[in-house]
Amino acid sequence: MTAGLKISIIIVNYNVKDFLEQAIESVSRALKNIPSEIIVVDNNSIDGSVQMIRERFPDIKLIASNKNLGFSGGNNLALKQAAAEYIVLLNPDTVVQEDTFTKLLDFFDNTPDASAATCKILNPNGTFSIDCRHSIPTPSTAFWKLIGFNRLFPKSRIFGRYNLTYLNENDTYAVEAISGSFMMIKNEIVQNVGLLDETFFMYCEDIDYCYRINQAGGKIYYVPDTQIVHYKGESSKANNLDYVITFNRSLYQFYKKHYQQKYVYPFKWLILLGVILRGFIIYFKNFFKQYYHVLIDLIILNTTLFLSFYGRYEYKNVFRLEDFFNEYIVINFITSVTYLVSASFFDIIRKLRFAPDRVIKVLITTFFFVAALTFFLNQFAFSRFVVLLAAIASSILMIGWRMLLNRFSRYGSALEKEFIRKKALIVGDDKETADLLEKLNLKLEGSLEISGVAAIKRESVGKNISGLPIVTSLDQLEEFVSLKKTDIIIFSTHNLPYEMILGTMSRLQKYPVEFKMVPGHLEFMIGKSNIERLHDMPLVDIDYAYAKIFNRFSKRLFDVIVASFLLFLFLPVFLVTFILYGKYFEVRSIESPEQQTNILWNKKSRITRMGYHLFDIIRGRLSFVGAPIIRKHRQITPIDYKPGITGILQINEDKFLNSQRAESYELHYLKNQSIFLDIEILIKAVLKFLNK
Repeated sequence: MTAGLKISIIIVNYNVKDFLEQAIESVSRALKNIPSEIIVVDNNSIDGSVQMIRERFPDIKLIASNKNLGFSGGNNLALKQAAAEYIVLLNPDTVVQEDTFTKLLDFFDNTPDASAATCKILNPNGTFSIDCRHSIPTPSTAFWKLIGFNRLFPKSRIFGRYNLTYLNENDTYAVEAISGSFMMIKNEIVQNVGLLDETFFMYCEDIDYCYRINQAGGKIYYVPDTQIVHYKGESSKANNLDYVITFNRSLYQFYKKHYQQKYVYPFKWLILLGVILRGFIIYFKNFFKQYYHVLIDLIILNTTLFLSFYGRYEYKNVFRLEDFFNEYIVINFITSVTYLVSASFFDIIRKLRFAPDRVIKVLITTFFFVAALTFFLNQFAFSRFVVLLAAIASSILMIGWRMLLNRFSRYGSALEKEFIRKKALIVGDDKETADLLEKLNLKLEGSLEISGVAAIKRESVGKNISGLPIVTSLDQLEEFVSLKKTDIIIFSTHNLPYEMILGTMSRLQKYPVEFKMVPGHLEFMIGKSNIERLHDMPLVDIDYAYAKIFNRFSKRLFDVIVASFLLFLFLPVFLVTFILYGKYFEVRSIESPEQQTNILWNKKSRITRMGYHLFDIIRGRLSFVGAPIIRKHRQITPIDYKPGITGILQINEDKFLNSQRAESYELHYLKNQSIFLDIEILIKAVLKFLNK
């Protein structure tokens, strides 16, 4: 050991560069007044981690391995060089508080028999990670965990023994084992026990090391006086099949090493049975979670087709059970297969499950094909009415259940990301916070609606940052979240202490809020085991979809058909309101500097105004989706396009404050315009109107 060096931090990294950078930033703050060293072992990453460390943290001891040695092998390289009185094994996907190491040093000073310790570890949503302290898994303890009894009976001293879920997370006590994501050990214990067992490539190496510390007479403690956040903790592992298989294989390896000679033969098969059972449970749970939307859609298709067929036969009064099922099964099979092929083609099976434009595309493709089949094949000609009725009903139901899921789900759903923008609150009040707001507002592909800023001090409430109001302060944040709908809280970490951030996350864990952190350089945003880049959208060398002949034709055809249908459907209503309010209503045209036709009106009757708009859409003067009728910003776009009742600028007007940002949105629309994008914008406009 080097005299005077108090702590050696060891971080083993493998392809998590951005997480690693955030971890080092937090560790550097926490070690500010402590004699220490940071050793990073890179396991042959290919994501630029080594270059990042050399450029941003040149004082760190870097060991760049030319192969992936796993957790044990990587830590052993650093353990051979660690020279401080205490050694900390730390995962790269963690963030520590400013007081983490000082609190634990105080604990070791006041607890002479302590050989190793960990602190409270939080999941990305602010909840307690039960995996941070646990028992050494005997065969019976491991079996209860493998079959899930520890989750069913967490307060039981028998079934909850593995994760010690019957103990208070806010009390200090001795435990048998702690998580390798944060493990602080006396160097003298390391010298006595030795290095980690490299036969454990991943998982259970920390359990094995704690077992060896216990066997050597050492004592391990859980100390919740301080806390860290672990971004790939228990919450992200629990339902991951690869993790379950790898972890259970390591758990079986641990059993063979330490218990096989101590327990009777059947325990070996008990462990294997638990591993297999747990694997099946996770597999089917993940399968349903990934494909439940497909199953629901297929049930809707089957049900609507069945009811449509049954209604047709009852109406014709020619019901014969044999004919009914023969004809129903054929059409049902064709429709189901067409749906699955379309869903796969438009990528809603695995990824864009709730994207409204993709769902609409799948429905149009499916029923267009089936309808065409009834026209070209005589044996299916009787099914045209059935197909039409099923198309209408299933379309309403498929969109409807997604809306209901989003409405009543406690934590929201993927629909919020694709269909409704999440409400976000930014925490911070410095220049970096203002820069972050600019980047988020320019991130067109995002789904965030920035509702305001939370300042560090209460006296800042009421002021503005980059045009957004400071609506609350950090000490009032819990009260604000309980009263106002808030989906995401984004922390700007430049001048915000990690102790404040983690403390806030812990306080708000009971609310369905997602937490993200953005470092000072504003290049990425960390949250819930993923990284989001904040680069601005490039807007050069664009092939404008709006200028393509097919897109212009389909847009015009859609406008005429829908406007004619609505005008015909609501004609009596329009006539009545025109008679009542027509003399107060004025419509006139002017030429704007962009040579676009703008239409001015007073506000005597929205219904009358809508009637005029539908008439102007049929005449070709307006579109359902287009430029603002009256522009607030005088930007020039490379392509002239009609004004619209709604448009990308209208539904995002709260996200831009100047003509440059408005132009970015408009260029984005011109580049990606399609009939499906127009439908999506119309749906969002209706939802925005209903939410007012």
